[in-house]
Amino acid sequence: MQKVYHSVESHSERSLSHCRIVVFSIIALSVLIFSIYGNSFDCSWHFDDEPNITDNPNLHLKEITWENLKRALYSDRNRPTFLYRPVACLSLALNHYFHGLEVFGYHLVNTCVHVLASIFLFLFIYHTLNLPSLRAKYAPQSYFIALLATTLWAINPIQTQAVTYIVQRMASLAGMFYIMSMFFYLKARVSETGSKKIKFFTLCFVSFVMALGSKENAAMLPLIIILYEILLFQEITGQNLRKHGRLFLIVAGAILTLGFTYIYIQSGNIFSFLDGYGNRPFTLYQRLLTESRILVFYMTLLLYPVPNRLSIAHSIHISTSLFDPIWTFFSILFIAGGIGYALYLAKRRPLLSFCILFFFLNHVIESTIFPLELIFEHRNYIPSMLFFVPVAIGFCKLLEVYAMKRTMKYIISLFLILLLIGLGHATFMQNFIWKNPKSLWIYAAEKAPDQLRIHHNLGRYYQEHGFKEEAISEYNKALISPVLNRKNEVFITYYNLGKIYNELKDYEKALYYYNRALSINPDFPPIYNDIAAVFDGKGDYDIANKYLVKAIRLHPDSIEANCNLGLYYLRKRQPDKAIYHLQKVSGQKQLDERVSLFLGIAFKQKDQLGRALTHFNMAIKENPRNIKPYLHLAEVFYRIGDHKQAKREVAKAINLIPDKDTFQRILKALLTKDRSRNLQPRADIVIPLMREACLSKSEILQEWSDLLREKFFELKRK
Repeated sequence: MQKVYHSVESHSERSLSHCRIVVFSIIALSVLIFSIYGNSFDCSWHFDDEPNITDNPNLHLKEITWENLKRALYSDRNRPTFLYRPVACLSLALNHYFHGLEVFGYHLVNTCVHVLASIFLFLFIYHTLNLPSLRAKYAPQSYFIALLATTLWAINPIQTQAVTYIVQRMASLAGMFYIMSMFFYLKARVSETGSKKIKFFTLCFVSFVMALGSKENAAMLPLIIILYEILLFQEITGQNLRKHGRLFLIVAGAILTLGFTYIYIQSGNIFSFLDGYGNRPFTLYQRLLTESRILVFYMTLLLYPVPNRLSIAHSIHISTSLFDPIWTFFSILFIAGGIGYALYLAKRRPLLSFCILFFFLNHVIESTIFPLELIFEHRNYIPSMLFFVPVAIGFCKLLEVYAMKRTMKYIISLFLILLLIGLGHATFMQNFIWKNPKSLWIYAAEKAPDQLRIHHNLGRYYQEHGFKEEAISEYNKALISPVLNRKNEVFITYYNLGKIYNELKDYEKALYYYNRALSINPDFPPIYNDIAAVFDGKGDYDIANKYLVKAIRLHPDSIEANCNLGLYYLRKRQPDKAIYHLQKVSGQKQLDERVSLFLGIAFKQKDQLGRALTHFNMAIKENPRNIKPYLHLAEVFYRIGDHKQAKREVAKAINLIPDKDTFQRILKALLTKDRSRNLQPRADIVIPLMREACLSKSEILQEWSDLLREKFFELKRK
């Protein structure tokens, strides 16, 4: 009886000790990560955030309904019939539901995802080190190794791109579910009861589906789990290797088949992804060669992540052959040697072997045949999860070796503490670079001044904030930059330069840059609309109309082109054609005020005065400070015989006029003799009404003045 009591007490103590370890680790990792990433919560939107989130109406969830949620799941506007990373996109849509486009909520979720990924990574490493095959070697130091390896991964500055860059939640969320799936697989394998096995295997599968629904590179997980089974659960014998080797190949074939099936469903051609190389400055062969150097570069970034080596954009010289540059050959040799060494160590050091293969296998999708851009730091989020396990084991061994030499032990411990402080501080400081587009792209320009994209995006920032000269300077730097990410990338730079010169009313330069953009991409409707605006500004309305018609042919539902065509036909006094185009864009919030005003003018031209009144009133409701609809209303009321209401509307307009200059501009517009007169209220009706309103206003002010003077004298007599 006494023995049983001690056994239970011992088990209870072990459970309590394990619980304390887990709770402390969760608290420590949470506090550490929130402390380091706390300064990122006000970092602005950047780069791919715009097409994927801020400019993507499918993710702007205003009301939780099935239709709205379905739109979020199919949020890729270029492929609206296909699921696009539905788990990540749904999380972003829910963020919008609760926070709109306020960045705080998005950053909070991103950081929580990183915290959860770190916690499950710790649990996975800790339980792996306590597996029967590793327990004798690592169990006493398992807590130290797991916590150190996780911390080195979680606070490494390279992860800022996956955590602080909002849209890369797709990468970090995939990573969180990925490591959860691996942890649940481990728990299922060590569970002693069938019910627990079923529960954990179910959680493993669900987590895998969620990871795959966050980003496609999670497709490597089944292969990683098989590798984990072979190396850390099975005894490495010829029979086991043959058995699981066949399974590994079958699963790899299944992943390839499913991947190519998905591509075929999308495009009808399993090799359609190769078409993407047509717009890349590299071939498939060159990409494969270059990625070998990039993988080595990733490893050096993980080991030596000082801020001046990190950036949203890296300039990588493309490898054109095995020996150009020469580091291509040595990089391939290094990778082949690393994989060969991992296979060689499989029996003697299975954990080290697994960590090496884990890194390379998880880079396969984004670093091989697909025509993606060459390099991004966030691609290391999953591959680097076990990268620091051998490093942590190395520190543990050093402390053991020098256990009896106190001085060396203190030096190693101090170095480790300073390393963690340095990494945390570097990550904290790296977040400041992500504060706004200006800080991000200026920093990137220092690291890669030869990239067109960097100068273009910096120029775009200046353009959006009204610094036209600075924008022109950066755009010109972009035009002479030799490093492109896409062959036709320069097109948008020409286009933006055209827009700036159009705003500056330098129409010749505007047309020059617009035409340069058209020569690269003649199927971009906004250019035709903007060229039309140039000719409109010059008074060449018929030429402007020809370009608007081209814009409509390319994009029949173009908001700006339809609105501008409506305006063109109003000037020509062709209200039916104007109404046709204006009604196509009616209800667009960014144009509501203009469209309502123009529709009112169109119905007025048709003498349908009742409908004209409706639209003018709508224009006033949308912008009560706009003077034009009041004057049009005054004309309409006068024409239907309600002269009192006409005077009231003119009086409202007079009250809105802030100064003499504005008053003179209104008069000039009313008296215009070109085709714009068809957009103005009738001068012979409105000007007399305005004069009467001004006289009336003056008389009232005089009466008020006389009354005040009378009251003032009464006060003095008292």
